[in-house]
Amino acid sequence: MKKHLPLILILILGTVLRFYNNTLISLWHDEAFSALLIRYSWSEMVYRIGLDVHPPMYYVFLRFWHYIFGDSLLSLRGMSIFFGVASIWAGYAFVKEAFKNERAAIWAAVFIALNPFQLKYVTEARMYTMGAFFALLAGYFLVKALNQQKQLHETRALKIPNLPQDINLKRNMLLNYFGFTLSMIVIIYTHYYLFFTAAALGFYGLVYLFSHHKWDFRKYIYIIASYLVIGLSFLPWLKTFLFQYRQVGAGYWIPPINRWSIPATLWDMLLGLGRDTAKTSTQFWLAVIFLFSIYFIYKFVRKTDFFHKWLVVLAIIAPFGGAVLFALLAKLKGSSSSVYMDRYFLFASIYYSIALAVWMSQLKNKLFAAGLFIIYIVLNLFTFSYYWSQLKIQTRPGMAGAAKYLQANVEPGQKLYVGTSFEFFNYKYYNKTPVRPQLFTGGVADVKNISHIAGSAILTNEDLVPDFKASTKPGDTVWLLWTNGFGSNKPETPKNWVQVDEKGYEDVRPWVGTWIVVTEYKVN
Repeated sequence: MKKHLPLILILILGTVLRFYNNTLISLWHDEAFSALLIRYSWSEMVYRIGLDVHPPMYYVFLRFWHYIFGDSLLSLRGMSIFFGVASIWAGYAFVKEAFKNERAAIWAAVFIALNPFQLKYVTEARMYTMGAFFALLAGYFLVKALNQQKQLHETRALKIPNLPQDINLKRNMLLNYFGFTLSMIVIIYTHYYLFFTAAALGFYGLVYLFSHHKWDFRKYIYIIASYLVIGLSFLPWLKTFLFQYRQVGAGYWIPPINRWSIPATLWDMLLGLGRDTAKTSTQFWLAVIFLFSIYFIYKFVRKTDFFHKWLVVLAIIAPFGGAVLFALLAKLKGSSSSVYMDRYFLFASIYYSIALAVWMSQLKNKLFAAGLFIIYIVLNLFTFSYYWSQLKIQTRPGMAGAAKYLQANVEPGQKLYVGTSFEFFNYKYYNKTPVRPQLFTGGVADVKNISHIAGSAILTNEDLVPDFKASTKPGDTVWLLWTNGFGSNKPETPKNWVQVDEKGYEDVRPWVGTWIVVTEYKVN
């Protein structure tokens, strides 16, 4: 117990920070998609996942999770918290196995526990913390399997057959290859961006074996068997993946990558402070962080003797390389399409924190290293505190506040319309009125004509109201919920609708300054 006390305390601290104010942020569009999707039957859920743009594993996990804990906001985000805390342990275990350094392992656990980028995404019921955990777990199992395979090779070189320790070692090696294979299957079925991480880990396994065994292909049997199982596991989903890929290409929305995209993401990974890349002063600091990141990763490689440093480096750079490659290929086709969003790099961020911890722990001047460690901890805690103070969440109830107001005022027989699909699903999650909300589409009567970006995968034609005037009659009371978020505004209403009242509730997602507005009308 005493031996593990530092890690236990770090896990407790990481848990407390991840629960802090977690449910005060209203559930938003992306999370609502998760929450509503798991309410369908299993077959219907899988079908509708295929209509969207993500693989199914996160929703499968979330569905089993909700069987135990329900689908409250705390429960939905609780799974993100669980994987966020589990990543602290996984970071510790990975570093201890890969670099045989208890100090570096503890420092890595601290950095992951306090990292503002990691902390931010436990407040979302989405697949990011789950993906980061399994990306790290896959790395851990691979390192452990490769270490054991090397040890087994060395003991067999002694030509003493059937040693009991050899039998146990081989069994454990096979178990770790199995864990690696299973974790890899989970990540490629969790988020398509994790393909880059999976490719990095897979490539590293071959590099390690070649470095240690050259052309002795007998040593490659286990890892190649793992790759075959991983590849075959994706075949049942391949057709759906190709459909989703074409769908994304037909309706793209992610802004193109630019020269500040990578420095800004590295800023998030290291500091997590808000930044405005249009400001010259911010651009200066982004350049500094970019150069610092290159410097410490270079030093991490130079000063670390263990070969597994290359796994860490590949896991950091592969997603960036993949994003740049995608942008270049799109440009060759005359497009500015990009798959670059900061949250997709949470999977690389966890390895970034590990590289930073290992580099820092190996500095020759131990006093300087300890001082740097403390400064970074203080900086992370300051960032965490600053983030919540700037968010002013107590005064921004958002959709939760609007839903509470509607629950207290909407009566049976009245009409309840939502002006944009980007607020329709999260309101649908919160709705406890006796009235079924419907989505105003401005003339669109068929879900097939609505973009996947708007969440058409979980819409039905019965959810839609194409025309306000045709759907109401004199004497009706109409409640219209709308937003200024997502580029939306108040829909134009018929002239015979007379406004009775209007209340606004500031939200923080998709960004601070978003307002959820409820307008009450009487139809003349």
